[in-house]
Amino acid sequence: MATSSMKANTPTNPFDFQAVDVPIGKILLDPNNYRFWDQKKFKKKVVTRFHEERVQSATLEKLERDYQLDELKNSIITNGYVPMERVILAPYKYEAGYYVVIEGNRRIASLKSLLKESNEGVLVLSTDQKRSFSKIPCAVLKSTGKDLRHAERVIMGIRHIAGPKEWGAYQQALLVAELKDDEYLDFKSIGGMLGISSVEAARRYRAVAALKFMEQDELFGDKAEPEFYRLLHEMVSSPEVRHKFGWSHDETTFVDAELARQFFQLITGDAKHEPKLTTYSDVRRLKLIVSNAHAFESLLDPEQSLLDAVRIAEGTKAGASPLAILQAIYDDLGRIGVAQASSFGTNELELLNNILSTLEGLKSLAKKTK
Repeated sequence: MATSSMKANTPTNPFDFQAVDVPIGKILLDPNNYRFWDQKKFKKKVVTRFHEERVQSATLEKLERDYQLDELKNSIITNGYVPMERVILAPYKYEAGYYVVIEGNRRIASLKSLLKESNEGVLVLSTDQKRSFSKIPCAVLKSTGKDLRHAERVIMGIRHIAGPKEWGAYQQALLVAELKDDEYLDFKSIGGMLGISSVEAARRYRAVAALKFMEQDELFGDKAEPEFYRLLHEMVSSPEVRHKFGWSHDETTFVDAELARQFFQLITGDAKHEPKLTTYSDVRRLKLIVSNAHAFESLLDPEQSLLDAVRIAEGTKAGASPLAILQAIYDDLGRIGVAQASSFGTNELELLNNILSTLEGLKSLAKKTK
């Protein structure tokens, strides 16, 4: 049995491989492949049950239905199975002699699908085709335990984040989160492994955490979907916006559930209203809105549009109601702490007297009117 490996400094290098020709029947599709994680209501499968026929059949059907295997199958029929890159496997410890796919799920699924269609009489394969589709040149990872899981993640990251077969943003972020939470790596190390900056690795991690918070919220958990990841990524990337909606970088979570729900409402809408935020650019426009109390009031008003709020913030639409103006003044004054007030100088005191005088005048007018 031939053996090949990547460069290693020690015998326990987690990226050591063994070249093996593996029967297709001994190769298990990965039902928890990151490709599936952006599907609505995806549920992870128990690893000890990967080898069960129902689990494998359901995984194959999902790949056939949702991941465009027909083009790959037609190419294999026309050109034969050309192993330009070996499928990467890991030993499956819950069933002797079996392996689970680390990289190459679609290729293995295409071969399994072709052989299944041949058995069902859907197509005719030659003897040579059946033979070449039934035993596949693979690279089996030799590492075990934590080293094996680390190698699996890095290989997938190199292939699907820095490499040519890019995953969607949500799947990429999930891998970042696993490297951070399960392997305790810092963002610089993660970025170096995956070919992205440490800043971007941190953003992806925080956006996943924001989505997990939404998934666990008692009011919005049922509405949480992977598609919201991109919007949350934009939200946590803007200091003004994340502060307005109660997100804390230090704690990597929303520290104010009510403020978080304001954002969730904007991206989900309700039975009567469409969501106001549906794209990257929508969330980016919040930077202009959140610093203007009148515009922010408009943003949260279900009867007004995002454009209405933008126009107010830009000064191209009449201001908000007197009540909203007074509320904004009250809110802003409440941000001044005791220590700050005790250090007021001449300018602050003069302005405060002017504010009090203006308020007394308005109060007097209001009384006369009534």
